[in-house]
Amino acid sequence: MEFIIGVLLECWDILIESAPYVLFGFFAAGILKAYLPEKAVARHLGKNNTSSVLKASLFGIPLPLCSCGVIPAAIELRKQGASKGASSAFLVSVPETGVDSVAITWALLDPVMTIVRPVASFFTATLTGLAINRLPEDPSPAITEEAKAPGCG
Repeated sequence: MEFIIGVLLECWDILIESAPYVLFGFFAAGILKAYLPEKAVARHLGKNNTSSVLKASLFGIPLPLCSCGVIPAAIELRKQGASKGASSAFLVSVPETGVDSVAITWALLDPVMTIVRPVASFFTATLTGLAINRLPEDPSPAITEEAKAPGCG
């Protein structure tokens, strides 16, 4: 019984520690919803092309969201019409360049690596988005009526 209580207390501690970041992510998603018109998102990020992925990668770099908070923001972008590649690029670029990670890079490494980190974030996010765009829209082939076995429903 002590073990179960210990696990529950640790889970509660993790929830309390991560709650501000997740709430900030929901706040950022709300700001995106309120001030970023859906037509603009669909126009700039809605196509499965290189331009939308580049824009999403660049848009994600300066945002101060952590890996927990970026998820609601990316979901909101996707709901507003962003393509899968652009949403993926956004998901990758944002947490790599958070304020905390850039600060720890400056403290532990040097200013050169502090500059290289956002650049690497941009490239990895762009490559991820381009790779997602190359995936087929529906990975599972549609089953036609002729392909079904008799009696299967």
